[in-house]
Amino acid sequence: MKTKLLYKPDNELLALSIKSLLENEGICSIVHSYQIPAYDGIAQMMRPKWGEILVAEEDYAEAKELLDAFLSSEGTPVAEDDKSTEPDKIIKHETEETDD
Repeated sequence: MKTKLLYKPDNELLALSIKSLLENEGICSIVHSYQIPAYDGIAQMMRPKWGEILVAEEDYAEAKELLDAFLSSEGTPVAEDDKSTEPDKIIKHETEETDD
């Protein structure tokens, strides 16, 4: 599955809120934290964002639309040239298919 970087939230609460929003709309996402628990916030000094949210490449357009609406309703400015989202960055993840 190819994933695309959707957003780099400032904190875990925002990341989990966005993940929940996407899941409610049927869009799977991956929340990846940059934080290292043993270092108690030092990682955030090295990287100004808390982590990143990735979605499947085919879900990106719908997810971006939902994200923009959510952020604008929360009063968070949505910048057109937000370099933190790196919209063209594509990450290939190999996943194992399991029979559940």
